[in-house]
Parts: sequence; C-alpha cells; structure tokens
Amino acid sequence: MIKPDTIIRSARKTLSVSVDSLGKVTVRAPKGCSEERIFSFLQSKEVWILRHKTQGERARALLPQEEVDGYALMLLGQRRTLVLTDEKNIVFDAETGCIYLPRKNTKTRLVQWLKQNALRILQNVTAQKAREMGVSCKAVKINSARSKWGCCTYDNEIRYSFRLLYAPKEVIEYVVVHELSHVRHKNHSQAFWREVQKYAPDYKARRQWLKDNRVLMQIF
Repeated sequence: MIKPDTIIRSARKTLSVSVDSLGKVTVRAPKGCSEERIFSFLQSKEVWILRHKTQGERARALLPQEEVDGYALMLLGQRRTLVLTDEKNIVFDAETGCIYLPRKNTKTRLVQWLKQNALRILQNVTAQKAREMGVSCKAVKINSARSKWGCCTYDNEIRYSFRLLYAPKEVIEYVVVHELSHVRHKNHSQAFWREVQKYAPDYKARRQWLKDNRVLMQIF
C-alpha cells in the first residue's frame, strides 16, 4: 500500500496526487474525503506513483549530506569535488577539478561563492546574448529560487537562480535566451517560442535536460 507523505484537504471537488523531485508523495483531497477513498485512489495510480517515487529516491542520493567533504558537485555541467581545508578562502583548482573550502561556515561560504560566480557568468552570457538578439534588460540579478531557473519581470529585470550554475554552458545559454525572449514577448505564445528557437535551435533538448536534472534545484 502506498502511503502519502502529505495529505492536503481543501475546498476542492477532486482528488490529485503529485510526486516531487525527491520522491515525496502529496495528495490533495476534498475536506470531507475519507481515507478509504484516498487510498483507493492511490492504488489506482500505484504504477505511476512508484515509478516517480523511485526516480525521486535515486535523485535524493545525489544530494549532499551533512558532511560535504568529498561531495561531487556539478558545476557548469562537470563534476567538481569539494575538499575541506584549514585555509580561509575558497579556491578552485582547475587542474584537479577540486573546490577547496574552509571548514568554518562551509555551506554558507560555498553558497556565497556560487552566487558571486553565477552573477559574473550570467551577466556576461546575458550581455552577449542580448547583443545577438538586439534587446536589452534593465538588470541581471541572482536569487536562491528552487522552482524557477530564471524569470523576466515586467520592466525587464532578469533574475536567475544561482543553481543554474550547476548546468552545462549550453543549457545556461538556453535559459538566458528564454528570459531575453520575454523582453519582446511577455508570454509563451508561438511568437515567443519562435524567438527562442531562432537563437537556440535545439532548445527542446536543453529544456529537457533541466527537467531531467531538476533535483539540482535542491542542492544547497
């Protein structure tokens, strides 16, 4: 029998179930819905739920534990090993592929370092793609979003999650093109997707990479 991690009851008429990127099962049900009906519904969706739950549990194994020493972090699509040291500053060794971290406030310092590098890289890529596309944006900012890789505000300020830094360069470029296309099209119309395809012809493959690797949104 499948047991949901969370049951959310509200003023709705139908039952629904979702499985997040880490395998957590959430059921949304009407306020007066019986547990018998809920578990019967889950049983009818058992194959789908188990498939996604298994995928989520495998993804969870990729996340860092409390001890990050030796953890293989994805950076620009390549695995980089985190190594704790007694040094005060973070050092990236391109030859060994290691990121050397101070033992004190390790995760906080690492996130700061990731945000700084994400801002630098994404400002450069955005400026380059903006020139190619003949558009401009108000500013480029970095946030800690776990549900959106990027967004373009109504006044053309573009915000990226620092976690986009984990993705390969071509995937980063797709997200940049996607957000810059919103400068001209504040929707996901056919005209918008034509704009995206013009500057990222294989955007569907790059977008699929983000879907397949959404667990990266949970790292740090």
